[in-house]
Amino acid sequence: MSGPKVVRIVTREEVLDICNGLLARVDAALEEWLRVAARHECVDEETIAATRRRREALSKLIMADCFMELQKQAPIEESFLRNNVQALVNKVAAKQAEAQLRERREREAAVSLLRVLRAGNMPIDSKLEDRLKRGEADALSEGFRMLSETSNVQTASAKLASLLRDQAEPISFARWLASQPRPEEDPTIQKLELRIAELMLLVPEATASTWQQRLDEAAGADHVRRGLLIDGLEVETGRALTKARKRNLAASELNLLLAEADTAGMDTSSLRSGLDTLDGSAIAARVAEANASLEKVRSEASACARRNAILKELSALGYEVAEGMSTILAERGRLVLRNAARLDYGVEVSAANGSARMQMRAVAFDQEGSGSNPERDRDAETIWCGEVSTLQERLAEIGGGLIIEKALPVGATPLKRVGLKTDRQNMTEAPGLRERTLR
Repeated sequence: MSGPKVVRIVTREEVLDICNGLLARVDAALEEWLRVAARHECVDEETIAATRRRREALSKLIMADCFMELQKQAPIEESFLRNNVQALVNKVAAKQAEAQLRERREREAAVSLLRVLRAGNMPIDSKLEDRLKRGEADALSEGFRMLSETSNVQTASAKLASLLRDQAEPISFARWLASQPRPEEDPTIQKLELRIAELMLLVPEATASTWQQRLDEAAGADHVRRGLLIDGLEVETGRALTKARKRNLAASELNLLLAEADTAGMDTSSLRSGLDTLDGSAIAARVAEANASLEKVRSEASACARRNAILKELSALGYEVAEGMSTILAERGRLVLRNAARLDYGVEVSAANGSARMQMRAVAFDQEGSGSNPERDRDAETIWCGEVSTLQERLAEIGGGLIIEKALPVGATPLKRVGLKTDRQNMTEAPGLRERTLR
């Protein structure tokens, strides 16, 4: 197959850019993971050290030219870190929700203790009463001490009175609290506690605190009002959490994408400006903008690298390559090179601007009515076939590649004949003189 070929060139520079970008995304995801872990103290040092070791192993893959392996492993590590950040957030939210539920139970216990003290006609300081209503821990301790020291108090708890009367072992606050009837846990309250705890980590604290106050109010309200308050909270917090998660996900993606763009040499200052003030839709728009910009920069850089690589290797094979031909190929999309050892033959390279594909074909030259011998055309195509194989080997040796996507066999089409121009004005249209080469 040595007729016209459509090939896709992959350069070492292009592969390195992709790998460095993937590693930059892992670094950005790791930085976010470490920030969350440090802020909430929810990851041990051994796990952090193991995660850092995995990152260093990825870096070593680049140094060892194991590019395909890195392209497999880096996205896996990035996905793990991003998912684990959410898992850490969920874990912290669950702990905070449990703490809120515990505080609510203590407030309920304080109310119960206040009721017992009132039933025993004990003198209660107004300040102590207010503190008990708020469920303050030291107020609970003080109120229970009053209860324990009064042996003749009549309380709502017959068991407690009996123990005090018989001078049995003093009952502890924990035992007394355990003996009190606990109201049935409302799963809706628990769900809202967890939801608000997660919102505390994603939205301004003042906003989340308002929801927490409303939930506390609902938990202590009568049955009818309680239902109305909880229904309203479910709708509001559900929408807010969906919105906050969406924004957080977009912000995370933008952060990783900008890290990738920095590695590609882009100026990302405008894309980073004012991120804290943007909502999820605006951040998503920046993600799209950053993606488009990065794709454009990479496309241009890759196209330039492909042109330089193929011209360098064709020069090494004996084709006349002069300085500036890469620019000509970029601007005109077509370049014809002459073989210094076989002046009647050469190769035509065609490439649409920015395209990853090139068309290459052997050509014969005609000059002022004379040129190559058509009987030798088949030999020229056969030689070109061997040169394409050499190109593949040389590009593979330096970490790139040449993939033939379409090819015609020898003699399938007549060898293209190119008129050789000799006037200086049109010199760039024809094979150039070999003055300065891309070596």
